[in-house]
Amino acid sequence: MHTAKKLVAIVGAAASLLLLTSCAAPRDEGGADPGLRGQWELLSATDADGTMPLANQLISLTIDGDTTTTGRSTCSDYRAHVYGTVGTLWVTASLPREQHCGIEAQQELEQRYIDDLNQIRTSIVTGGVLDLLAPGIDLKYQRALNVPMGLVINHTWRLATVAPDSYYPTANPPPPITETGATLQFSRNGLLSGATGCRTFTAKYVENAGEIVISHLAQLADGECTEQGQAADTHLMDVLGSGFTFLSGAGGLKISSPRAELSLSFVD
Repeated sequence: MHTAKKLVAIVGAAASLLLLTSCAAPRDEGGADPGLRGQWELLSATDADGTMPLANQLISLTIDGDTTTTGRSTCSDYRAHVYGTVGTLWVTASLPREQHCGIEAQQELEQRYIDDLNQIRTSIVTGGVLDLLAPGIDLKYQRALNVPMGLVINHTWRLATVAPDSYYPTANPPPPITETGATLQFSRNGLLSGATGCRTFTAKYVENAGEIVISHLAQLADGECTEQGQAADTHLMDVLGSGFTFLSGAGGLKISSPRAELSLSFVD
């Protein structure tokens, strides 16, 4: 009789433990599912308010093989956690305490994207496309490609023009403005260096979801900072600090930052 009671108690305890385990919050698995790992660039997004006006802005999501998930949006770098697997997925995302948005439209777009990301409940991976889904929400990404930098490294690039790269497209964009007084060099080992007439600087650079992103910026001020040098300094540092894409060829280099809404052209 006592043996039967003990057996019932053991079975009951095991069932309770199983029930509690099944109801527990899922683990933060990061890139545990190989289909989710990689650098993703947002192609389009829809939610209850309709299609998100991405315009020329770049929004990315990077899911590594550990629990690290990060991203870049219109104003800020954000952090996220991925729970579950492809079929049953939760994401929690947060922005830094301070956001540095150039215009209100960028801030509204960033907040809307993060709000949608926090509602994701499942996903679909088809080829090189990732859809993060929730009722009424579809965030569609493509795998971001790293662009070869063979034509960019080991050259001294001299600033030639500056042009707006506005969030709001215009039928007749203003022509580039001649601007000189800054240089830029990319080394093969991930070191960026340059000068503006107001400072010299070095930094580390990496390609992140199609953009060049710098870190460990070290600067040395130059006492002879003219008005022309200040303009070149401001524009170059805004673009470098915001992250940028690049196009190169035929002795020219163009770097563009949607965050900073600027494009700078250089010659070799």
